[in-house]
Amino acid sequence: MIEQHGTLSKTLVRTQAALALFVLLWLGGLDFFFPSHFSLQAGVHGLSTISAMVAATFLTHRAYHLIRGVHINMRSLRYWALAATVLNFFGAVSGNWVYMRYRGEGGAKDWILAHAPSFHNVMMEFKEFVSLFPFPLMLAVTFVLFYYGDALATRRDLLSFVGLLMLIAWLFLLLGFVSGLTLAKLHFL
Repeated sequence: MIEQHGTLSKTLVRTQAALALFVLLWLGGLDFFFPSHFSLQAGVHGLSTISAMVAATFLTHRAYHLIRGVHINMRSLRYWALAATVLNFFGAVSGNWVYMRYRGEGGAKDWILAHAPSFHNVMMEFKEFVSLFPFPLMLAVTFVLFYYGDALATRRDLLSFVGLLMLIAWLFLLLGFVSGLTLAKLHFL
């Protein structure tokens, strides 16, 4: 028997996502006004990664239901996954855009190496790689959702696989997001 989730859980998820999006976009939007020559790059990267984080967090709520076998709106899930994939792509591209400044002369990397070299050698090397994982994972999720379409609802194995991929992508996105916020707190571009 397939369980249905109630309107209360839908309302809570949507309210949580809307509030997080508003607060976090406001936070990322402030980067545009920071007194730096790279405020545009930082602002674009901040908005794209924050939007990707909110979309991925919304998808984690759906992933839990997929793994449990609860019926969800597959059409809506496909478009949320597509949006999360596109936002992850923009986050990775804009991250490479700001990475040039991070590695540049007098950039955040030089400052961190001078003040906390072990932080850079462990945390930032890890972040450089882990931040790229969510995009291919979400691309795989989006492909499976669109390729199988509505027939996916009868494939419990694929639903669990898609749910696990969404959770793993969210975990990598969260790790990259938190380490990026830590870097921004230590030294702005």
